Amino acid sequence: MTTPEAIPPAPATSPFRFRDLLRHPMSVMGLVSVVFFAVILLVRVGMDVSGMTRNPGPYAGLVTYMVLPALVMAGAAFSGTGMFFSWRRHRRFGRRLEPFSWRRSWKSLAAAALVTFVWLAISLFGTYKAYQHSDSTVFCGLACHQVMEPEYTAYLHSDHARVGCVECHIGPGADWFVKSKVTGLGQVWAVARGTYKTPIKTPIENLRPAQDTCEHCHWPGRFSGAVERVVTHYAPDDENTPTRFKLLVRVGGENGGPSAPSGVHWHVSSRWKVEYLPADEKRQSIPYVRVTYADGRREEFTAAKFDRAALDESRLRMMDCLDCHNRPSHVFRSPNRALDEAMDRGRIDPSLPGIKKAALDLLERPYKTRVEGEVAIRAGLDAWAKDQKIEPGRPGAAEAREEVLRIFRVNFFPEHGVDFRAYVDNRGHFEHKGCERCHDGRHKTPDGKKAITMKCDACHLLVGQATGVKEVTEMKYGRVEFEHPEEPVAPGKTCSSCHALDSGGGEKDNKEK
Repeated sequence: MTTPEAIPPAPATSPFRFRDLLRHPMSVMGLVSVVFFAVILLVRVGMDVSGMTRNPGPYAGLVTYMVLPALVMAGAAFSGTGMFFSWRRHRRFGRRLEPFSWRRSWKSLAAAALVTFVWLAISLFGTYKAYQHSDSTVFCGLACHQVMEPEYTAYLHSDHARVGCVECHIGPGADWFVKSKVTGLGQVWAVARGTYKTPIKTPIENLRPAQDTCEHCHWPGRFSGAVERVVTHYAPDDENTPTRFKLLVRVGGENGGPSAPSGVHWHVSSRWKVEYLPADEKRQSIPYVRVTYADGRREEFTAAKFDRAALDESRLRMMDCLDCHNRPSHVFRSPNRALDEAMDRGRIDPSLPGIKKAALDLLERPYKTRVEGEVAIRAGLDAWAKDQKIEPGRPGAAEAREEVLRIFRVNFFPEHGVDFRAYVDNRGHFEHKGCERCHDGRHKTPDGKKAITMKCDACHLLVGQATGVKEVTEMKYGRVEFEHPEEPVAPGKTCSSCHALDSGGGEKDNKEK
């Protein structure tokens, strides 16, 4: 019988080195992918820094600074998983990691330190570029092109076309940046699932206050005085009869002296606070208005059927820029307004007989797709030219057709349900109620002795009006009384009661389209 002392000891298992962990198939595949995507990333970053990609488009930055780094990290994680499996296999067979030696490992450590430094530098640069790209107008407008096409197109043709989207929708500071990105995750998810709504719902409930965005450039505390505005309307008749109005708009603002603020910007004066109660989501029905002055005095104005006892203070909104300028960068012009502007600026020749009526009829028709609309407009204008016996080579005819098509492309998006009927523009009181939501003469104090005025000269003075080509050309400057171009209007009747557009464009579920 053999004693325990006589059994020879098992041979010692040789230790393994760290590089042995990289022999696992997953580790090899991960390293290959890391090198592959890292090389592409370095090339893309080099091209970007050197200026070789002048017009990269919305997806180039997305791929370079978001997708490629994510693929590199995914490859590193894949390789690390393989190294873990390899380490566990060595441990199962009783092998131990070789003791660390500075003399033997200094080259590997130096290489690892260099790679880490380079990767950190690229990561910091890439993080900044990713932040910069995600805040760019191209990214906002084109990365989700299917959703934002109408808004982005209108923005490019607006007065704020050189103002970045984030300057209005986010503004400065980290808190609103984080809020916007968190909100954006839900929007990206809706786009991915196809559950977004069209048209986009407005007003945006979580939009940053105008004091933090608009007022960085537009300061209502500055007194602006009166600003001249010229409006020309062309009648839809064979002569395209023009009627021109010249207005002095009392913009006003803070006077900077002992006198009270005046003009339209009276509403956003720092000396008092104007609050109102919206009765609907679009803020088009306002039954209650309250003004709190600097001395603490208050005035309340209510519509006839509003019950003051039912007022919910939590629903009151303080008036700011966006209550009037609610479409500062995303205006979808009505056919009437767009054609008047084009004719007044010479892009459509007003001497073309019946062009306003023909174009107006074509633009107001409902179309299911943009292609259908463009085909119908081309055919309709060809028929108009034939009826009016306009020669194909007549100056201005071809330009007029292209301008009408441009108006359609900029303002009409049938697939999205977006056109001049989808959104309300509160600036003015012609095609929408706008100012007349409050300035209708029917909002009165509880004792009925004072009402919010509806007098025209409270906001603007008419200093010129003429109808007819010759009359418009010879119109003189001077205070005049407004005369309705067609027939007299009953006293107390508002403009929007006749001219208001159908703004009931409802939302449609994208899945149902």
